Amino acid sequence: MTSQSPTKALGAVSGSTYGAINASTSEQWMIRLPNRLASAWEDAPEGTMLGTLTFTKGGSISNGSVAGAPPAKRAKMSGGSNPPTSTSKVPSKISITIDPTLADTQSDLPVNYTLEAMSKKTPGALHPFTRSADGGVAIHGKITRTASAQVATGNNGTSSDGKYRTLLRNRLLDTTVNSKRFVQPGGDSAQSGPLKAATAAASLGSGFGGSVAHFGKQMLNAKERAKGLGIPEVTGGPSITTKEGVRSTLFEFFSKRSFWAVKDLRLASGGRLEERQTREVLRDIADYHRAGEHKNMWSLKDEYKSAV
Repeated sequence: MTSQSPTKALGAVSGSTYGAINASTSEQWMIRLPNRLASAWEDAPEGTMLGTLTFTKGGSISNGSVAGAPPAKRAKMSGGSNPPTSTSKVPSKISITIDPTLADTQSDLPVNYTLEAMSKKTPGALHPFTRSADGGVAIHGKITRTASAQVATGNNGTSSDGKYRTLLRNRLLDTTVNSKRFVQPGGDSAQSGPLKAATAAASLGSGFGGSVAHFGKQMLNAKERAKGLGIPEVTGGPSITTKEGVRSTLFEFFSKRSFWAVKDLRLASGGRLEERQTREVLRDIADYHRAGEHKNMWSLKDEYKSAV
């Protein structure tokens, strides 16, 4: 088998050649190739020896007796001084061996293949063809048989070809290893271990697990920001439900920073501040910024700034 390009006519396109059909009635095979083998053959230069197709004829092999003899006659022949006889069947086999000149240049290209699932059933009438440079069409015949080329395996169902193991390893790496990397700042601004883990988990995407990981990342971010502002870390506790308790907590936070978003206040409190009550108190003691640098954030009203 050699690599060839479609036949090109020497003449230019003309009215007599364009659309002319040269049909053959020969029978053709349609063989499904593994992706790795198909790409290697496709990329091979024209004229490259691709490999060898070998047909092994099957039949019965008799050891010491006539293979076609009836069982009773074989039993008589095995008596007396004649040793016992046995018959073994050799199945027919079609195999493909990649040419060494091509195989040596491919580190993960298996060398030996066998044709499996051979059948005379075809999905309709199929006719392989090529179009030449002068516009003519050459129909090479009709598909009468189909088969699938597979890597040759031993009696235990595994292949001893080292290149096949390399192909499987590369395929596994391509499907399990991705290029996502989480670049974190160094020095004093480096994230803590739990926050790094939450960042990696939040990248899992959508779904229940991703939502939980994203919420956990938000909580850890708020704790990191609160720690930088000198706010004591709140790890839990009962919700702050009284209006006076919410006011006192908000005044404490505004004493550390002038502008806050509601979600940051709730996260900095460890979830103890409820959103509805927090917004009600903020409407009394703070102004909401709808535009500018501090858009969607709250700041204390002038009459309360002196209190903090």
